[in-house]
Amino acid sequence: MSTWLDDIIEAYNNLGGEAHYSELYPEVEKIRLKNNASWYDKVENTIQRCVQTHSSDSAGFDPKNKNVLYKDVFYSVNGLSLGTWGLLPQYRIKKIEDENDNITEQSYTEGLEGIVKERTYLTKTRDIKLVEERKRIDDFTCQACDFCLEIKENHYVIDVHHLNPIGLLDDVSITKVDELICLCPNCHRIAHSRREKPLAIFEIKNLIEKNKNEQN
Repeated sequence: MSTWLDDIIEAYNNLGGEAHYSELYPEVEKIRLKNNASWYDKVENTIQRCVQTHSSDSAGFDPKNKNVLYKDVFYSVNGLSLGTWGLLPQYRIKKIEDENDNITEQSYTEGLEGIVKERTYLTKTRDIKLVEERKRIDDFTCQACDFCLEIKENHYVIDVHHLNPIGLLDDVSITKVDELICLCPNCHRIAHSRREKPLAIFEIKNLIEKNKNEQN
């Protein structure tokens, strides 16, 4: 039988690798009930504790705890108090949709983004077709470190980064494909390590080069 951690990892992957707790709870519930696993009142505390126990961003993380199977699994996206967490690269799986479903022979170069969408809380939508087109333009390769990994046919470990962060949009806006860029999950996290404004691609490259030089 799968563990809480297994089901939470699966839920985050189903939600695209990052999600607020309010999105995570119903997804974990769906997975647990499908697997005939336990579900009970105030289960939110169990889920939060599992996430924070497996994240070095949290004070609850203990790398010496032998009972923690996977060690560091999650990271805080916008700060601990805001409740949005993501999977570290080694636990994240990106699924590329069937080309026949989305991308035709005509190039898809811009799309509408930033529409406020009401779920349990408010999020901003992303144009999936635009994201997939950027991946194809960049050949599913990180533009900062050249990382490219196809874990199985049409399944790549790659993120698409907004050069103008979607979270800063005040209203609906047109995003062009040139305003996006492919980054591996590791470089994507590096980009957002500066909260007020993401690091530019050249800054990420400089950090990578500096790290290489220090190791030599």
